[in-house]
Amino acid sequence: MIIMLNKIEGITLSVSDIKRSVEFYRDILGLRVNKESEDKVEFSRKDSTNTKLILELGNSESNQNNKNSVIITFSVSDLNTIYNNLTQQKVNFHKKLSDDASGKNTIILDPDGHLISLTEPASDEFAQIPYYHGFAPA
Repeated sequence: MIIMLNKIEGITLSVSDIKRSVEFYRDILGLRVNKESEDKVEFSRKDSTNTKLILELGNSESNQNNKNSVIITFSVSDLNTIYNNLTQQKVNFHKKLSDDASGKNTIILDPDGHLISLTEPASDEFAQIPYYHGFAPA
């Protein structure tokens, strides 16, 4: 079964100095900070919130291994079924299926060991329709 990828959600870079990296991407490249914590920062373009760039503080060992310093994240639908199919196809997993408030996620390894994250974002039943701003009359 071929997985139907919806879109590229984001690219995660493992960085050695989060403060220095934030200053570069925010102050020099002009990306907007969406979320920020002590060891992780999520950026997007000023006019978009679609594809995200995520900087994650990595340890020196992971930064030396370039295959684990970049993660490409794809959004998918029905991750449970996809996970079962990948398991049957004996795909190597870096992270087993998890489910939390932000949605479902698993990380697989491509044939060269690069990390590929598959995510099914949690649905927000009150999410705004992209082309409509405001509330519909009752």
